[in-house]
Amino acid sequence: MTARGLRVLIALLAVVLVAVLVVAWTTAGTRLRGKPIQVPAQGVGDSTVAMSLYAAKHPRADEVRRQLQEHFDAINGRNYAAWRATVVPERATALSEGDFAKDYASTSDGSIYIERIDDLPTGAMLVRVRFISSQDLANAPVDVQATRICWRNTLPMDGTPPRIGVTQGGSSRKAPC
Repeated sequence: MTARGLRVLIALLAVVLVAVLVVAWTTAGTRLRGKPIQVPAQGVGDSTVAMSLYAAKHPRADEVRRQLQEHFDAINGRNYAAWRATVVPERATALSEGDFAKDYASTSDGSIYIERIDDLPTGAMLVRVRFISSQDLANAPVDVQATRICWRNTLPMDGTPPRIGVTQGGSSRKAPC
């Protein structure tokens, strides 16, 4: 290989290295996955919010991930005040602190995965997220009496930071897993 060829090769390797470092730096703290998290054989799995490579391309992806992490941490930690900070006032008003304590008394959420983030014409977003919850049977939803449930939700989010809005019928699918 000639000296000129070697310099070109070194320059190309330097460009590739810089590109890899930029991607690593801009996604630091974000768990990116090409495929959804697999359902563990038991339990709920890790409680760290992960996201698809597609969702990570959204300009507000990191804000959404951070807010959902706080939301699920609040549920797992039974912290009503922290949960209220992740939802719009209308959603918070619909669930009192007493009902929150009762509804989430035994809940644990994990394997949380943001599949996609779509913009709405209003400036809000729709966030498609999957997760697993476990709870005592007494705390399970009336329509799915199971101690472990696989959820698929489409959550409206708006504002800064983006807060979870009031959902409509059909925005949530759940089944025993």
